[in-house]
Amino acid sequence: NMAFNFTEPQAQNTELWYTITGLLTLGELTRTIHDHPLVVSNASLNAAFHIAKMHRSMKDVVLEKGDDAIRQAVDVVSREEQVVFHELNTIRADILGTEGQLLERQTRRLFVDWRAIREEVVRLLTSGNRDQAVLMTKSIGADHVARLEGKTLELSLYARCKASVFLALAEKKQSNLFKSTVVLTLSGTLIAALIAFSATCRVIESERVLLDEKNKLQLALDEIKTLRGIIPICSHCRQIRDDEGIWKKVEEYIDAHSDAKLSHGICPECMEEHYPEFAATYREEEKGG
Repeated sequence: NMAFNFTEPQAQNTELWYTITGLLTLGELTRTIHDHPLVVSNASLNAAFHIAKMHRSMKDVVLEKGDDAIRQAVDVVSREEQVVFHELNTIRADILGTEGQLLERQTRRLFVDWRAIREEVVRLLTSGNRDQAVLMTKSIGADHVARLEGKTLELSLYARCKASVFLALAEKKQSNLFKSTVVLTLSGTLIAALIAFSATCRVIESERVLLDEKNKLQLALDEIKTLRGIIPICSHCRQIRDDEGIWKKVEEYIDAHSDAKLSHGICPECMEEHYPEFAATYREEEKGG
């Protein structure tokens, strides 16, 4: 009985634990999908956008005339550079997996190396070598920016691929959680039904045993009352007083309170007293017998 009492709460606790664990896992996957693909992908696209703006601004730099105009254009490029570094830092903090971390380092290295090219373009401009600055911007600078934009695109695609993997895991976990919850619910219902059935059988059996014991006890009490109880009997006429206070002859009382059957006879003393003429013959028969 204790085993049954322990099984039902245990089954309920197992079902509750599994459901909570499944929900926490789904929540973790959902948060991961949000933190990784959305943040990293958006940061990659935003970095690519500002890199393109920097490249366009560098084209404006080589077209400007006068040191002030060049300096203002370079300041615009510097502000865009800070935005790109901010996006790269976001990617570094949120990217998942060794491959993703490697892509982030490669992208950052390309972006840092681009600064030397831009500085050389500015130096050529300020020294009066505008044609060389334009050529460097269109050739080396453009090639470097193309590789840099390619890496940011790889980062974005990597993040989206990870999103698909996490989404598939979330869907699989949700399906497994649903199936397991159904199975555990049905199992818990079956266990509860078995426990109820077992408890009912035990109650019925206990009632039957109790009734049998009650009947046996009643029979025992009746026997004690009939055969062993204190029976009031008159010291003179030998009548017996029953439970209702009525005085009855001994044979009537015994016949009413037991299964014994009475037969008539005569004792030796009564034979001598009431039938002396037969007493001698009776004694001889007793001696002969």
